[in-house]
Amino acid sequence: MRIGIIGIGDIAKKAYLPVMTRKKNLEIILCSRNEELLKDLMNSYRGIHYVTSVKTLIESGVKAAFIHAATSAHYGICKELLDNGIHVYVDKPISYKIEETRELYELAKKNNLILRVGFNRRKAPLIADMKKLKKPDVVIYQKNRVDLPADIREYIYDDFIHVVDSIRYLLGEDIENFLVKGKVVNNLLYSVTLQVISRNGTAIGIMNRESGKTEERIEFICPGEKRIVEDLNNLTVYKDGIEIRQKFGDWEPVLYRRGFEQITDTFLEDVTEQDRFLEKDEDSLKTHELCELIVEQLSVK
Repeated sequence: MRIGIIGIGDIAKKAYLPVMTRKKNLEIILCSRNEELLKDLMNSYRGIHYVTSVKTLIESGVKAAFIHAATSAHYGICKELLDNGIHVYVDKPISYKIEETRELYELAKKNNLILRVGFNRRKAPLIADMKKLKKPDVVIYQKNRVDLPADIREYIYDDFIHVVDSIRYLLGEDIENFLVKGKVVNNLLYSVTLQVISRNGTAIGIMNRESGKTEERIEFICPGEKRIVEDLNNLTVYKDGIEIRQKFGDWEPVLYRRGFEQITDTFLEDVTEQDRFLEKDEDSLKTHELCELIVEQLSVK
Protein backbone atom coordinates (compact mmCIF):
# COMPACT_ATOMS: atom_id res chain seq x y z
CA MET A 1 0.00 0.00 0.00
CA ARG A 2 1.32 3.43 -0.95
CA ILE A 3 1.28 5.95 1.93
CA GLY A 4 2.28 9.64 2.02
CA ILE A 5 3.83 11.55 4.91
CA ILE A 6 3.47 15.33 4.56
CA GLY A 7 5.72 17.53 6.70
CA ILE A 8 8.91 16.20 8.27
CA GLY A 9 9.09 17.91 11.67
CA ASP A 10 10.04 16.42 15.04
CA ILE A 11 6.84 14.41 15.48
CA ALA A 12 7.23 12.77 12.08
CA LYS A 13 10.93 12.03 12.56
CA LYS A 14 10.73 10.82 16.18
CA ALA A 15 7.38 9.00 16.21
CA TYR A 16 5.88 8.10 12.83
CA LEU A 17 8.82 7.41 10.53
CA PRO A 18 10.45 4.91 12.93
CA VAL A 19 7.13 3.07 13.29
CA MET A 20 6.12 3.03 9.63
CA THR A 21 9.49 2.18 8.09
CA ARG A 22 9.51 -1.09 10.07
CA LYS A 23 6.33 -2.27 8.38
CA LYS A 24 6.26 -4.60 5.39
CA ASN A 25 4.05 -4.01 2.37
CA LEU A 26 4.15 -0.22 2.75
CA GLU A 27 5.56 2.09 0.10
CA ILE A 28 6.31 5.37 1.87
CA ILE A 29 6.52 8.67 0.01
CA LEU A 30 7.72 11.71 1.98
CA CYS A 31 6.51 15.17 1.01
CA SER A 32 8.30 18.36 2.00
CA ARG A 33 9.75 21.47 0.37
CA ASN A 34 12.98 20.87 2.31
CA GLU A 35 14.79 18.73 -0.27
CA GLU A 36 18.04 18.64 1.72
CA LEU A 37 16.23 17.08 4.69
CA LEU A 38 14.47 14.61 2.41
CA LYS A 39 17.79 13.45 0.96
CA ASP A 40 19.20 12.98 4.48
CA LEU A 41 16.20 10.81 5.39
CA MET A 42 16.66 8.78 2.23
CA ASN A 43 20.11 7.86 3.56
CA SER A 44 18.66 6.89 6.95
CA TYR A 45 15.73 4.80 5.71
CA ARG A 46 15.96 2.43 2.78
CA GLY A 47 13.16 2.04 0.31
CA ILE A 48 11.41 5.37 0.83
CA HIS A 49 10.76 7.95 -1.88
CA TYR A 50 10.08 11.66 -1.80
CA VAL A 51 8.26 14.46 -3.61
CA THR A 52 8.29 18.20 -2.98
CA SER A 53 4.61 19.08 -3.45
CA VAL A 54 1.23 17.77 -2.33
CA LYS A 55 0.07 17.84 -5.96
CA THR A 56 2.86 15.44 -6.97
CA LEU A 57 2.10 13.24 -3.97
CA ILE A 58 -1.55 12.96 -5.02
CA GLU A 59 -0.50 12.11 -8.58
CA SER A 60 1.70 9.30 -7.21
CA GLY A 61 -1.43 7.36 -6.26
CA VAL A 62 -1.17 7.24 -2.46
CA LYS A 63 -4.16 5.61 -0.75
CA ALA A 64 -3.73 7.53 2.50
CA ALA A 65 -1.57 10.31 3.92
CA PHE A 66 -0.27 11.38 7.31
CA ILE A 67 -0.17 15.17 7.80
CA HIS A 68 2.55 16.48 10.13
CA ALA A 69 2.80 19.99 8.72
CA ALA A 70 2.22 23.22 10.68
CA THR A 71 -1.33 23.53 12.02
CA SER A 72 -1.95 26.60 9.86
CA ALA A 73 -1.47 24.38 6.78
CA HIS A 74 -3.70 21.51 7.91
CA TYR A 75 -6.97 22.75 6.45
CA GLY A 76 -5.69 23.32 2.92
CA ILE A 77 -3.79 20.03 2.79
CA CYS A 78 -6.65 18.00 4.30
CA LYS A 79 -9.15 19.48 1.86
CA GLU A 80 -6.93 18.79 -1.16
CA LEU A 81 -6.41 15.18 -0.12
CA LEU A 82 -10.08 14.53 0.67
CA ASP A 83 -11.11 16.14 -2.62
CA ASN A 84 -8.88 13.62 -4.37
CA GLY A 85 -10.16 10.48 -2.64
CA ILE A 86 -7.29 10.05 -0.14
CA HIS A 87 -7.78 8.92 3.48
CA VAL A 88 -6.28 11.36 6.02
CA TYR A 89 -4.49 11.06 9.35
CA VAL A 90 -3.67 14.49 10.78
CA ASP A 91 -1.88 15.72 13.89
CA LYS A 92 -4.03 17.51 16.42
CA PRO A 93 -5.58 19.97 16.05
CA ILE A 94 -7.18 19.69 12.64
CA SER A 95 -7.43 23.49 12.57
CA TYR A 96 -7.44 26.48 14.90
CA LYS A 97 -10.83 27.37 13.35
CA ILE A 98 -13.80 25.22 14.34
CA GLU A 99 -15.65 26.10 11.11
CA GLU A 100 -12.81 24.57 9.07
CA THR A 101 -12.77 21.46 11.24
CA ARG A 102 -16.50 20.94 10.79
CA GLU A 103 -16.21 21.51 7.05
CA LEU A 104 -13.52 18.84 6.72
CA TYR A 105 -15.59 16.27 8.60
CA GLU A 106 -18.52 16.97 6.30
CA LEU A 107 -16.24 16.58 3.28
CA ALA A 108 -14.83 13.29 4.60
CA LYS A 109 -18.35 12.01 5.18
CA LYS A 110 -19.51 13.16 1.73
CA ASN A 111 -16.58 11.45 0.00
CA ASN A 112 -16.75 8.39 2.30
CA LEU A 113 -13.14 8.77 3.49
CA ILE A 114 -11.41 8.35 6.84
CA LEU A 115 -10.44 11.55 8.68
CA ARG A 116 -8.45 10.54 11.75
CA VAL A 117 -6.89 12.84 14.38
CA GLY A 118 -3.67 11.73 16.08
CA PHE A 119 -4.84 11.51 19.69
CA ASN A 120 -2.19 8.93 20.56
CA ARG A 121 -2.98 8.91 24.27
CA ARG A 122 -6.19 7.01 23.59
CA LYS A 123 -3.96 4.12 22.52
CA ALA A 124 -1.34 4.42 25.28
CA PRO A 125 -1.62 1.08 27.13
CA LEU A 126 -1.99 2.48 30.64
CA ILE A 127 -4.86 4.73 29.49
CA ALA A 128 -6.46 2.14 27.21
CA ASP A 129 -6.50 -0.35 30.11
CA MET A 130 -8.63 2.06 32.15
CA LYS A 131 -11.37 1.76 29.52
CA LYS A 132 -11.69 -1.93 30.46
CA LEU A 133 -12.69 -1.02 34.03
CA LYS A 134 -16.05 0.17 35.30
CA LYS A 135 -17.00 3.69 34.24
CA PRO A 136 -15.27 6.25 36.46
CA ASP A 137 -16.85 8.44 39.09
CA VAL A 138 -13.89 10.84 38.93
CA VAL A 139 -11.03 11.49 36.53
CA ILE A 140 -8.28 14.03 37.27
CA TYR A 141 -5.77 14.75 34.50
CA GLN A 142 -2.77 17.07 34.94
CA LYS A 143 -0.32 17.97 32.17
CA ASN A 144 2.15 20.63 33.29
CA ARG A 145 5.14 22.37 31.73
CA VAL A 146 7.89 24.78 32.79
CA ASP A 147 7.74 28.46 31.72
CA LEU A 148 5.67 28.12 28.52
CA PRO A 149 2.77 30.62 28.56
CA ALA A 150 1.14 31.10 25.17
CA ASP A 151 -1.65 32.72 23.19
CA ILE A 152 -4.98 31.37 24.45
CA ARG A 153 -6.05 29.67 21.22
CA GLU A 154 -2.65 28.08 20.60
CA TYR A 155 -2.34 26.96 24.24
CA ILE A 156 -5.72 25.22 24.16
CA TYR A 157 -5.61 23.76 20.65
CA ASP A 158 -1.92 22.79 20.52
CA ASP A 159 -1.48 21.33 24.01
CA PHE A 160 -4.48 21.32 26.35
CA ILE A 161 -6.49 19.52 23.65
CA HIS A 162 -4.76 16.28 24.74
CA VAL A 163 -6.17 16.73 28.25
CA VAL A 164 -9.63 17.61 26.92
CA ASP A 165 -9.73 14.60 24.63
CA SER A 166 -8.39 12.19 27.24
CA ILE A 167 -10.90 13.09 29.95
CA ARG A 168 -13.75 12.91 27.43
CA TYR A 169 -12.48 9.50 26.31
CA LEU A 170 -12.11 8.17 29.85
CA LEU A 171 -15.51 9.40 31.02
CA GLY A 172 -17.11 7.69 28.03
CA GLU A 173 -20.29 9.78 28.21
CA ASP A 174 -21.61 12.98 26.68
CA ILE A 175 -20.61 16.15 28.51
CA GLU A 176 -23.65 17.81 30.09
CA ASN A 177 -21.88 20.86 31.55
CA PHE A 178 -18.45 22.36 32.03
CA LEU A 179 -16.66 25.10 33.96
CA VAL A 180 -13.31 26.61 33.00
CA LYS A 181 -10.96 29.00 34.79
CA GLY A 182 -7.65 30.33 33.50
CA LYS A 183 -4.83 32.69 34.45
CA VAL A 184 -4.35 35.20 31.62
CA VAL A 185 -1.71 37.94 31.83
CA ASN A 186 -1.05 40.33 28.92
CA ASN A 187 -3.06 38.07 26.59
CA LEU A 188 -0.95 35.04 27.47
CA LEU A 189 -2.47 31.98 29.14
CA TYR A 190 -0.40 30.57 32.00
CA SER A 191 -2.70 27.95 33.49
CA VAL A 192 -6.14 26.49 32.95
CA THR A 193 -8.48 24.28 34.97
CA LEU A 194 -11.46 22.54 33.38
CA GLN A 195 -14.27 20.68 35.11
CA VAL A 196 -16.61 18.61 32.96
CA ILE A 197 -19.72 16.81 34.16
CA SER A 198 -21.40 13.84 32.52
CA ARG A 199 -24.43 11.90 33.66
CA ASN A 200 -22.47 9.57 35.94
CA GLY A 201 -19.06 11.15 36.37
CA THR A 202 -16.94 14.25 36.80
CA ALA A 203 -13.54 14.99 35.31
CA ILE A 204 -11.02 17.72 36.03
CA GLY A 205 -8.34 18.72 33.55
CA ILE A 206 -5.42 20.87 34.66
CA MET A 207 -2.56 22.46 32.78
CA ASN A 208 -0.03 24.82 34.34
CA ARG A 209 2.69 26.14 32.05
CA GLU A 210 4.57 28.08 34.71
CA SER A 211 5.09 24.96 36.80
CA GLY A 212 8.38 23.83 38.31
CA LYS A 213 8.10 20.45 36.59
CA THR A 214 7.11 18.95 33.25
CA GLU A 215 4.78 16.10 34.12
CA GLU A 216 1.67 14.18 33.14
CA ARG A 217 -0.49 12.55 35.81
CA ILE A 218 -3.87 10.83 35.56
CA GLU A 219 -6.06 9.71 38.46
CA PHE A 220 -8.94 7.38 37.59
CA ILE A 221 -11.42 6.42 40.30
CA CYS A 222 -14.18 3.90 39.67
CA PRO A 223 -16.21 1.67 42.03
CA GLY A 224 -13.73 -0.46 43.97
CA GLU A 225 -10.55 0.76 42.33
CA LYS A 226 -8.25 3.77 41.90
CA ARG A 227 -5.44 4.05 39.36
CA ILE A 228 -2.70 6.65 39.06
CA VAL A 229 -0.64 6.89 35.87
CA GLU A 230 2.48 9.05 35.78
CA ASP A 231 4.08 10.18 32.51
CA LEU A 232 2.32 7.31 30.68
CA ASN A 233 4.98 5.00 32.13
CA ASN A 234 4.31 4.26 35.81
CA LEU A 235 1.11 2.78 37.23
CA THR A 236 -0.15 2.57 40.80
CA VAL A 237 -3.28 0.52 41.48
CA TYR A 238 -5.27 0.76 44.72
CA LYS A 239 -7.76 -2.07 45.28
CA ASP A 240 -9.17 -3.61 48.47
CA GLY A 241 -6.86 -1.37 50.48
CA ILE A 242 -3.77 -2.78 48.74
CA GLU A 243 -1.27 -0.74 46.73
CA ILE A 244 0.38 -2.29 43.68
CA ARG A 245 3.08 -0.46 41.68
CA GLN A 246 3.95 -1.35 38.09
CA LYS A 247 6.08 0.12 35.33
CA PHE A 248 7.10 -0.78 31.82
CA GLY A 249 10.24 -2.83 31.32
CA ASP A 250 13.21 -1.07 29.78
CA TRP A 251 12.76 -3.20 26.64
CA GLU A 252 9.29 -1.75 25.92
CA PRO A 253 9.67 0.94 23.22
CA VAL A 254 8.71 4.49 24.19
CA LEU A 255 6.56 4.78 21.05
CA TYR A 256 4.53 1.78 22.26
CA ARG A 257 4.15 3.21 25.77
CA ARG A 258 2.85 6.49 24.34
CA GLY A 259 0.46 4.86 21.88
CA PHE A 260 2.10 5.89 18.60
CA GLU A 261 2.61 2.34 17.36
CA GLN A 262 -0.98 1.35 18.13
CA ILE A 263 -2.67 4.42 16.65
CA THR A 264 -0.62 4.08 13.45
CA ASP A 265 -1.47 0.37 13.16
CA THR A 266 -5.18 1.02 13.72
CA PHE A 267 -5.33 3.71 11.03
CA LEU A 268 -3.53 1.56 8.48
CA GLU A 269 -5.79 -1.41 9.29
CA ASP A 270 -8.89 0.76 8.88
CA VAL A 271 -7.66 2.06 5.54
CA THR A 272 -7.07 -1.50 4.33
CA GLU A 273 -10.10 -3.26 5.83
CA GLN A 274 -12.76 -0.53 6.12
CA ASP A 275 -11.77 1.92 3.37
CA ARG A 276 -14.65 4.29 4.19
CA PHE A 277 -15.76 7.09 6.52
CA LEU A 278 -16.02 5.80 10.10
CA GLU A 279 -18.46 7.34 12.56
CA LYS A 280 -16.08 6.75 15.48
CA ASP A 281 -13.79 9.44 14.07
CA GLU A 282 -16.45 12.12 14.57
CA ASP A 283 -15.84 11.85 18.31
CA SER A 284 -12.68 13.91 17.80
CA LEU A 285 -14.85 16.72 16.42
CA LYS A 286 -16.54 16.92 19.85
CA THR A 287 -13.12 17.46 21.43
CA HIS A 288 -12.43 20.34 19.02
CA GLU A 289 -15.86 21.85 19.73
CA LEU A 290 -15.26 21.76 23.49
CA CYS A 291 -11.85 23.37 22.97
CA GLU A 292 -13.55 26.17 21.01
CA LEU A 293 -15.97 26.78 23.88
CA ILE A 294 -13.04 26.90 26.31
CA VAL A 295 -11.22 29.44 24.13
CA GLU A 296 -14.36 31.59 23.93
CA GLN A 297 -14.79 31.66 27.70
CA LEU A 298 -11.13 32.38 28.42
CA SER A 299 -11.08 35.15 25.83
CA VAL A 300 -13.92 37.12 27.46
CA LYS A 301 -12.47 40.25 29.06
